[in-house]
Amino acid sequence: MSAAGVLPAWRLAPPSRTVAGDPILGIRALRYEAEGRPGALPTIAGLRLHAVGVGAAAQSFDTVTGLNFLQDLPPGPRRILVTDPERRFLPAAATINIPARFPARPTLGAAAPERVALPRLTIRLRPSPSRAIPVGMTAVIGRLCDRTGRGIALGRLECTTVLQGKPAKVITWTDAEGGFALLLSGEAPRLDAPPPPPVARGLTVSRPNPILAGALATDFPAGQPDDLDTIAPDQLAVLFTPCAVRLHAADGQVADCAPGHLPIRPGRTMRWDLIAD
Repeated sequence: MSAAGVLPAWRLAPPSRTVAGDPILGIRALRYEAEGRPGALPTIAGLRLHAVGVGAAAQSFDTVTGLNFLQDLPPGPRRILVTDPERRFLPAAATINIPARFPARPTLGAAAPERVALPRLTIRLRPSPSRAIPVGMTAVIGRLCDRTGRGIALGRLECTTVLQGKPAKVITWTDAEGGFALLLSGEAPRLDAPPPPPVARGLTVSRPNPILAGALATDFPAGQPDDLDTIAPDQLAVLFTPCAVRLHAADGQVADCAPGHLPIRPGRTMRWDLIAD
């Protein structure tokens, strides 16, 4: 008689441990465009995924689905850090509950165990100030710093804009040195029209509270809060404090605009350094 005739079903089920090399978590990374938008294709490859507190988990990328896979993850809540070795995009963090691949030994008479669906997550990554700005893109680059000239990490920049002819909002964050790249893809001028004049858009800036700032100074990627895209307004108000800023051009001249506004030039890249008061 074969083993199948004498062993209970639970003994024939795959082991509860993770099989080495088996994909456990899939993350699809897309380019951020604006609030309320799902993210722009193509999917982003070349990223590094790190599960905090877990030894070296193997990583792979599926060119068909665009998923970045992590393997060999034990079950439970896992904080995942997503970084870009090429510094094209800012880092991101998320906590995901990894289910047990196979349930524990079933009770007598229970149905055969079923495999659990593995988690999939889509994240939107903001551009890093280190990346090249595409030709013809309306963009603002610069640095957010305090009065002493020290950069403010993970400053929050919220800018009003126009996307497909409708009002929209773009939110980005500063990097560890306070640098930022604000890309306004909906502000590109028509190719058959004369160059448009500069316009001003609304700008709101917030800086992290002292506790969060201290964590970021120790380890910028690891110090970031989880899921910044979906953070609740009350939690956002606890972690970040609005601040007034003065705009300085690359030559040090102060911008001639009303407070809370950001001059832009459609189709071109401008530099404005923001000095937090």
